[in-house]
Amino acid sequence: MDLIQTPIEEYELNGKKVWVKRDDLVGDGINYPRWAKIEGIRQILRSPAVDKSKPLTHLSVYGSWTGWVLSGLCKEEGIEFISSYPETKKFPPNLIEKVLGNGGKLNPLKPNIMAILNNRVKKQAAENGWQMLPYAFNHPMYIAYMGSRMKEVLADNDFDHLVVSMGSGVTCSGLITSFLHYTDWRDVVSNRRQVHGITMSSIKSTRKILEQNGAGGNNNIHIYKSPFAFDDMMLDYSVPFDCNEFWDKKMWFWLEENIGKLDGKVLFWNIGGSYLQSI
Repeated sequence: MDLIQTPIEEYELNGKKVWVKRDDLVGDGINYPRWAKIEGIRQILRSPAVDKSKPLTHLSVYGSWTGWVLSGLCKEEGIEFISSYPETKKFPPNLIEKVLGNGGKLNPLKPNIMAILNNRVKKQAAENGWQMLPYAFNHPMYIAYMGSRMKEVLADNDFDHLVVSMGSGVTCSGLITSFLHYTDWRDVVSNRRQVHGITMSSIKSTRKILEQNGAGGNNNIHIYKSPFAFDDMMLDYSVPFDCNEFWDKKMWFWLEENIGKLDGKVLFWNIGGSYLQSI
């Protein structure tokens, strides 16, 4: 399993050093968005879970780069891609152009809440013989890939705290599982590593996803409800590196408010670059 190399940069926050894993740099911002998920998604497309002879569709909503990424990856893998998306004024035209530029097709939908849209796409897929990837890419190949990225970091470094935006809980599941896997019996006894994340979903549903992927049920995983609405871009708040306004920026704000409570070395895992700059 080939891993894209991204740097770990050092920053100072309220007088304390923070190590930032710049996994937003998996994407170049031109051919693909600056997003940690790209290569994990590729692992699913290359697995037996996907039939390359059948069209593939996926729901892409405002705030997501799913259509852009899948259109590019499917082009590379020789899979016909159909981007399903809500047809609203809010949905960025630039992202639609990215799909078309990669040879993808469009499946515009009447706007509704995400659950209803996703069910509508599932119904269309069944009727048209299309295939779909799991919601939020919740697939063992994807989880394993993200876990391997954390193992690579821990092979040369050690940290006491992982700070990562939770989102749905899928992407961070692999990261957390590997972070909380100890190789030294003394660490097993002390159970010293702690995970901190924010979510805009319900904490209960996020924990459920973590538990389904073997990353939950642990008293050193701390999930906090973000005080900011999902659509709040926090335009008046700055971060010293490129990060996503919907997720990582809010996580960095939490860290700035709470870093004084964290003893030991802190690793901040940056999943995405700026959404605003991409549209």
